Amino acid sequence: MTENQPGEIRLNDNQRRHYEILFARLEQSLGQIEDAIQNDASSAQLSAPIDDLPKRFIAEAAPLLAAVRATMLDVVRSLGLRPRAVSRRRTIQALISSEMNAMQDGYAARLRGYGDVDPSVGQYLDPQLQRLHAGLGTLSQLLRQGEAKE
Repeated sequence: MTENQPGEIRLNDNQRRHYEILFARLEQSLGQIEDAIQNDASSAQLSAPIDDLPKRFIAEAAPLLAAVRATMLDVVRSLGLRPRAVSRRRTIQALISSEMNAMQDGYAARLRGYGDVDPSVGQYLDPQLQRLHAGLGTLSQLLRQGEAKE
């Protein structure tokens, strides 16, 4: 039995989509690794990166990441994969929805699984979480309104 050459690999539509998603996710992860190496804390105020990467990793990772990226692109080209279309609107809506759900999960009534809930949580924190939830809801509504007009 002979091995298939890259040009001889045959994929059905579902397999093709699987690989398009797989490699798009790998590309995104490689970018996140590169950002982490560069200590890109961006605008985060509630996350403090710990500078715990080995010096050798920092020094030697860039060419290895570039090689992985180049190999990935070779595979993508050999399979004739198409770039994955990613809707910014759907991405943002999913992020907003997820965070709105998280705000609701923070309400005092939903904290019982974490132990006894002091009344101050419902009295003082819930209204703040509701404001955050409402702000996210406004963003979501704004996004949907733009959809109807276009």
